[in-house]
Amino acid sequence: MIAAGLEYLSDILLGAGALAAAFYCVVLSRKLNRLTGLDQDLGSAIALLSRQVDDMTTALEVAQASASGSHQELSDLTTRAEKIASRLDDFLKNEHSVVSATNEDPAPPKVSERDTGGLQDGSTSLFVRHAARASS
Repeated sequence: MIAAGLEYLSDILLGAGALAAAFYCVVLSRKLNRLTGLDQDLGSAIALLSRQVDDMTTALEVAQASASGSHQELSDLTTRAEKIASRLDDFLKNEHSVVSATNEDPAPPKVSERDTGGLQDGSTSLFVRHAARASS
């Protein structure tokens, strides 16, 4: 009878151990599922950030190319403007020397009926033609 009682007690302890192992397996399964979900979420976040970095790199390259082109165009325009300014300075110096050499004040432009723009009231137009330009 003692042997049967010990057998019964060992069966109860074996069943309790099996239940404890089953409970531990359920807990581990839940933790593994959370870890897998976290891994997938983390992987998705890393993939999304990687795509965003690629997009930003592409946008940066486009912006750099545009800025380089704009820089070159602006440099060309600045060079042209400097050349024109130099020519304009030379022109004004020459014009000033011609006026100084003749010691004459240029005559005011003559307004003819043709220059009035055909206005009936006799008033002059906003634009006045110079005699020197009208002959050329």
